[in-house]
Amino acid sequence: MKSKTSPVRLDAWDLRILTEIQLNGRISKSELAKRVHLSPSACAERLRILEAGGIIDGYYARLSPALFGGIIFVIVEVVLHRHLLESQRHFEAAIQDIPEILDCWAIGGRIDYLLRVAAPTINAYQEFMEGLLQAELGIEQYYSLIVTKSVKSNSPIPPKVLGG
Repeated sequence: MKSKTSPVRLDAWDLRILTEIQLNGRISKSELAKRVHLSPSACAERLRILEAGGIIDGYYARLSPALFGGIIFVIVEVVLHRHLLESQRHFEAAIQDIPEILDCWAIGGRIDYLLRVAAPTINAYQEFMEGLLQAELGIEQYYSLIVTKSVKSNSPIPPKVLGG
């Protein structure tokens, strides 16, 4: 887990670069330079600085789940037994190595965590959850919300949210 740091200052060039690479992480450096209206060397240097500073933390391929024969996604609301820091740390550490858990967010309110889980079938999901409960991660309750269709996902963070 990354530690909190103070916000970085990004200028208009950085925001253009970040917007473009969120849309196409495989864009060539020369094409990126053209799209953001910078020289190739200036663009490459800015990209290097953004990567070195941890602002860009990786490049990923977006897969099409429909082509894999029916992968299901489930949003899982998790409530822990105890609301102590050690319980949270135990849960958060334990889920790091569980590949079916694609995302986990600690949230405020009536539940403690939201998980996004992938499974090949509903039965496989239920077996997965039974295993999670048997692992003694401190889960008191969980609520499953089956995703019926994706309306919007993997959208780039807009420049005005990034600081532009």
